[in-house]
Amino acid sequence: MQGTPGDANMPIKAEDVMLSQRDPRAEGGIRYVRVSRREILILRRFAGVDMRIRAPVAAYRGVALSIETAQDGGLAFRVSLAHADPEFDVVLAETKDCDAIAADWSYWADYLALPRLAWEDGETREVVARRSAFARRRGAVAARRRPRFLARRKCGDPARAGVVFSGEREIICYE
Repeated sequence: MQGTPGDANMPIKAEDVMLSQRDPRAEGGIRYVRVSRREILILRRFAGVDMRIRAPVAAYRGVALSIETAQDGGLAFRVSLAHADPEFDVVLAETKDCDAIAADWSYWADYLALPRLAWEDGETREVVARRSAFARRRGAVAARRRPRFLARRKCGDPARAGVVFSGEREIICYE
């Protein structure tokens, strides 16, 4: 297939992530997805035609978390990019580990600068994450330092400030 991950026509940057996913409509039942901070590129072969679908990250509604019942009766978690057209949805991670999927969900939402969504009754709703007080006060360390203007000056020496000369004769030469 033209446009597979090693293709010279498709340069891959170090920060890009390549995924291969099941796609029942694609020939061979697989498609390749390249995820970068700016765009999502979907590569697949459909009815003998190589397809490249580019969608900006802003076209996606957010990073959605869905919980399903697995075949063994446990829970299965999935993190995906939610798009208005379900054909463009991209599965980013799947696991049965609750802690791992929470970390992935947070990572992808921050990496792509998209809101966190949760699937509920077949629809997505935005999850409002509370930020800690520490995250709002990142500049607190800098606030304890001296201002830029005063940092250029040398600090005074308290020992010199306390010296007072009194009762001494001043020597002045006027020549």
